Amino acid sequence: MKKYTIIILLMTILLLPCSARASELFGTIWYKGKPLQNAEITIKDKKIKTNALGYYSIKLDPGTYTLGIKLPDGKIKEEKVDIFPQDTEKNLKLE
Repeated sequence: MKKYTIIILLMTILLLPCSARASELFGTIWYKGKPLQNAEITIKDKKIKTNALGYYSIKLDPGTYTLGIKLPDGKIKEEKVDIFPQDTEKNLKLE
């Protein structure tokens, strides 16, 4: 019985790191009432772009991040976002 308890305990310890997984951050970015198309978004050291409908999606580990969104006039708009263990939706309306 003691042997099985030790085995179960070891398996639990070994499998704990596997439970931490990247979550998906996704959403739509609007700029002056229209979807922000092909906008470059910088998150940490990664760069992605919105699609023609202003939609974006990226896998990130849970934590707090700053999104750097490049606007059509070349300025960068920063938005803070908290990523949770479950997928996180972050829609933005920018002016």
